[in-house]
Amino acid sequence: PETMKPLVNNQAFARALDIYKETTKYAPPEELSLGLEGSRTLFLSGRCALTFDWGDIGTLAIDPAISKIPDKVGASILPGSKEVLERQTGKLVACDKFTCPYAIDGVNHAPYAAVGGWVGGINAAAKPEVKDAAYGLISYISQPTQSNVDVTIGITGFNPYRISHFTNRQAWLEAGMGEEAVTKYLGGISVSLKNPNMVLDLRIPENARYQREILDTALTNFLTGKMTRDETMEQIERGWEKRTNEEGRDSQLQDYRDSLGIQ
Repeated sequence: PETMKPLVNNQAFARALDIYKETTKYAPPEELSLGLEGSRTLFLSGRCALTFDWGDIGTLAIDPAISKIPDKVGASILPGSKEVLERQTGKLVACDKFTCPYAIDGVNHAPYAAVGGWVGGINAAAKPEVKDAAYGLISYISQPTQSNVDVTIGITGFNPYRISHFTNRQAWLEAGMGEEAVTKYLGGISVSLKNPNMVLDLRIPENARYQREILDTALTNFLTGKMTRDETMEQIERGWEKRTNEEGRDSQLQDYRDSLGIQ
């Protein structure tokens, strides 16, 4: 947030890439060509023991029409690390109360809020009656009476977000989750949402070019063996720097700082 330089060419990012590639040894052969639905199908059919996903996977797992693992799924905050990046040196250092103030039992977690969540929007140019109808719909699906049910249904894409979604366990039990599964599912999501280290997507102009074009392309080439780890980091850094310069470093930096709430 001081220079807009990407933190991708350092020991921490290198370690992350190593771990990422290591996981492919324990995945289905077709993993690298799978989309979201493909990975979910493998998990729900019982072929995979672990998966990274939104909260949808927990509620999809209790749908007897598509799942062979009803009430056999737990949830947890994303794995963390006992080391963290020291930004001044680019080195990994051990966690302590200063380097990892929010660590849990010595492990620093940084849960990822991928895509940032659902929002409701109404066109300012719409007719008044259309605005009223749209607001009524958004209000209806967001209020506890309806949303407490919707978050228990996997195909809605809604995950618990209201306090009542976490405290009203009866709705989850009626949906087909067992007591233990409810505790694990809501517990994993709750501890993630409350973590001060929560990571959000890059919220600046042309963020899709940074993440989906430059980052994703480099990661794909790395995982398929077309580039080394160091080449991958260099390509991401070079690509992001070029994108930032093209968009205007000062304006991108200001937008980035604004997104983080930094004055």
